[in-house]
Amino acid sequence: MKYIDSCVFIGAYFPDDPNHKVSIEFIEKLNKGEFTGVISIFGLSEIGGFISRNSNPEKAQEFVIELLKLPNLHISYAINFTEFMNSVLMVSIAKGLSGADSIHFIHAISSIEVDEFITLDNDFNKVSTHIKVINLRKQ
Repeated sequence: MKYIDSCVFIGAYFPDDPNHKVSIEFIEKLNKGEFTGVISIFGLSEIGGFISRNSNPEKAQEFVIELLKLPNLHISYAINFTEFMNSVLMVSIAKGLSGADSIHFIHAISSIEVDEFITLDNDFNKVSTHIKVINLRKQ
């Protein structure tokens, strides 16, 4: 199972994003059932907020609803919020990740089914000793 960073979906949404093509290709593989993906509810809120700010709220809502309908995409929720956020804090300090990136990372490693972290963000290289990080970004 692959944890998918919100930036991949944002890249797929905006045609002028420099990583649009690679993001679309990745999402098409998800749609075809070549693998199962996971994103956190936090990631969905990042996607919705970003699209709302850079496009419009109606389109943001439509896109998030379409993501929720994807049969091979599961939504991850923090079960014990206090413990979860304490882990986020520790990772932010220990690895120098932003708070948002730490939330994604902790969601990914909290699931025993997740074995890869898919992103466009080079900052996740900081945690590549803990989970396999696949960066789709064009080099």
